[in-house]
Amino acid sequence: MSNIRYGETCIITETARNKTVEAVVQDFKERDRLTVIVNKAIKLQLKWNGQCYEGRAAGMDFISDGPKVTKSQTSIRG
Repeated sequence: MSNIRYGETCIITETARNKTVEAVVQDFKERDRLTVIVNKAIKLQLKWNGQCYEGRAAGMDFISDGPKVTKSQTSIRG
């Protein structure tokens, strides 16, 4: 049996100034969509483009690799 866990935060980058910030993951579906909350105030939705997640808000473009993924294997016996 395998377990996949995703981190509660991720790094997003504002592409024009290459500024990064840590955001809280609100909703995540791997290789589909990522919704994050920035500074407890701004909700940002990003879509998978084949390489990373990208989105646009307030006239700025953002990208992210998504949250950290942790995979573990467990046996039937624990």
